Parts: sequence; structure tokens; C-alpha cells
Amino acid sequence: MKARFLAVAAVLALGVIAAAPAKKTAPRKAVPAAASACAACAERGAVLDPSLFSDTRRFEPEVKPAYEAARQYPAMLDRLHCFCECQESMTHRHKTLLTCFTSTHAAGCGICIREALLAKELKDKGMPDDQVENTVESVFKTDGHKPTQGHPG
Repeated sequence: MKARFLAVAAVLALGVIAAAPAKKTAPRKAVPAAASACAACAERGAVLDPSLFSDTRRFEPEVKPAYEAARQYPAMLDRLHCFCECQESMTHRHKTLLTCFTSTHAAGCGICIREALLAKELKDKGMPDDQVENTVESVFKTDGHKPTQGHPG
């Protein structure tokens, strides 16, 4: 139900943005990368502030910790394929699991949330990135998904 509400809200917000008349403004200065950005990551967008998801009347309790995991381990989440199929989606075209956390997409997706929380748990235990990647893939990969390509670094 919450996922559907978020999807409808996102579509409505996009419609409002698209319908707004374009304003002429002075060129913007370059904004420094957010602390959550990862210089070596395929995904360059900043992870949304986890405090946006503090209200557990609106969001599942796991949403905020998942966004915190994305902030804590952006390079790890950037290595992971998101098995909710947002990478394959013509609508989303996400680069990696990290991309899900640069918008409200992950807030309404249990797969994104569970992948991020599992990766965090394994990283917190000291598991190397390659093993985290293999473990997350073994838990979430379904028939038809290509194996995760891995990260060059």
C-alpha cells in the first residue's frame, strides 16, 4: 500500500514539475559532492538523507536503516545488482543498488531494503566485498537474472 502511494506521489510530483513554466535563472555554481557520494562508483547521485524516513507511520521501520546503510557503504551497494529489476526497467534504468537510494524508490521496495541491510550486516561483520556480493546475489538472484558483473575496483 505504501509503495503504491509513493509511486502515485512520484508520478504526481513529476507532472507538477513538468507542467511548471521554465524560469530563466543564472547558471548554478557547481555543488560539491555529498558526503554519501562515492568517487569510484557508477552511481554518482547522493543517497537521500535517512532522516526523511523517520516517520514509521508513513514508512516501514527498516527504510531508515537501509538508507543509513547506503550512506555508510555506498561503494558496496554500488557493486550490487538490484534484484527488484529496476536496472532492467525502461522506467527506472538504475545503474546499481545504490541508485535506488538516491530517490524514494528504495523506500517502497522491500527487495532494495533487504539487499542493503544484508550487505550492511555482512560488511559490519568484516566480510570482504567479493563475498558480500556473492552472498547477496545467492540470496536474491532468481531464474532469468544474469550474474552480477562485479566491480572493477
